[in-house]
Amino acid sequence: MKPLASVIIPALNEEKNIRRCLAAVFGQRTDFEFEAVLVDSGSNDRTREIAREFEKSNQLRVLEIAAKDFNHGRTRQFAAQQTEGDFLVCLVADAEPADKEWLSRLVGACQKDERIAGAYSRQIARPGAGIIERIRLAKRIAGKQAARISELSSLDDYWMLDPLARILLCDFDDVSSARKRSVLSQIPIPESEWAEDLVWSRECLMAGYQIAYQPDSAVYHSHALSARYLFKRGWIDQKAASKYFGQVYYPDFLSALTGFFIALNNELKEVMAERDPAPARLAEVLKDPILLAAEIAGRHLARVQDEPGPYYDLSEELADAEINPPDASQRVAGSAFAIGNNFRKVILANPPAHIGCELLVREDAELKFGIGVKPEAFKHRKAPIDFKILIDREEVFKARLEMNKENLRAWRDFSIDLAQWRGKSIRLSLVTESQDIKYGWAAWAEPGIFYKNHRTRSGLGELLARRASAVAGSGNFRHN
Repeated sequence: MKPLASVIIPALNEEKNIRRCLAAVFGQRTDFEFEAVLVDSGSNDRTREIAREFEKSNQLRVLEIAAKDFNHGRTRQFAAQQTEGDFLVCLVADAEPADKEWLSRLVGACQKDERIAGAYSRQIARPGAGIIERIRLAKRIAGKQAARISELSSLDDYWMLDPLARILLCDFDDVSSARKRSVLSQIPIPESEWAEDLVWSRECLMAGYQIAYQPDSAVYHSHALSARYLFKRGWIDQKAASKYFGQVYYPDFLSALTGFFIALNNELKEVMAERDPAPARLAEVLKDPILLAAEIAGRHLARVQDEPGPYYDLSEELADAEINPPDASQRVAGSAFAIGNNFRKVILANPPAHIGCELLVREDAELKFGIGVKPEAFKHRKAPIDFKILIDREEVFKARLEMNKENLRAWRDFSIDLAQWRGKSIRLSLVTESQDIKYGWAAWAEPGIFYKNHRTRSGLGELLARRASAVAGSGNFRHN
């Protein structure tokens, strides 16, 4: 009989967990048939040997791929193509279904509505998990007991959300999840090194589907936290958040430092409020600063490595520039936000604003910059905004930015060749104008001078980022 559901379990060196995981899977009570496939990607412990015991009893199929071929998205999509079930259930090898109804409730959540593309389970910290592990898991959507359905009324609504809100909207977790095969045929799991679940959820929501969180389907899953683990996790989280959602957690060192102290203060209060024995709480208090520092460093340094970085950043120069008219100083400020999936540091210049500064063009160079309007403004205004650049009072650039859908999804990028001003001091002016000054959040994105015969930057931040990249490693981070 054709199975209704296919359980897919990627595994690598999971001999400590795999027997418990598989036993719980095959102990499920369902009124339908299901199959299970384990995809091993080069284990050098007893993972395959243990899995073969279940295979001999015709409960499991074991597939093998080389370690170099593993990819979170590609491997799950490959496994789905080897199965027959109408529902593709992904489970990580170090998760354990919490009861015998895990599978039926997860599949049932997908069956409630034809618009539901997929559903995911609640995660419960393992017995003996540390206090910080429990606190962090309880804060996640997948750690809560309230069910939810995510959907979009329109694509414009998605692009008007700030990046963190987009991530929360698209929450979906392959620790324990189910997808409809009918949807997977239209929207395959993306070939992604990380966050394949969130990206797939985003594509489903954009296509008009819903995503369900089903807390009645639960698994035991948590990780012992270490500084190395959290550094690598922070690194890969930032890479994925920036690439797919435009989210940057710590754009600069000051925000990372501030974020550390705020997070530390909040987490220590939560640890001390727990009812664990005093020695256990004290141990968590002592290690928490190290764990948080590692995680935040991973996130911040991943961002530093990704920064394009002009060879001469004009942001600080323009921050001290002459601003006209005088009241425009209240409408000009340094900031940062994302348009589409692209996060940029910006100089907000709510029109009318004229920002001028003097600079020396030392060699053949280009002025590069982006223009955009903060997505939130599209809810409030209709009038376009004009962006102009003057050099020595001569207009060399003009672009009109309309309040239309296209400008909600990407920055508009430009460059101006400065060759004719080589060796000269120039007066550079950035101007924004509009007939409507309300909600005129016009932004000049990362203006800077790029020299044509440049040398690669070698500041402390970049050196640390390169070293951190070696520590974090490349390729797939295997812990979910």
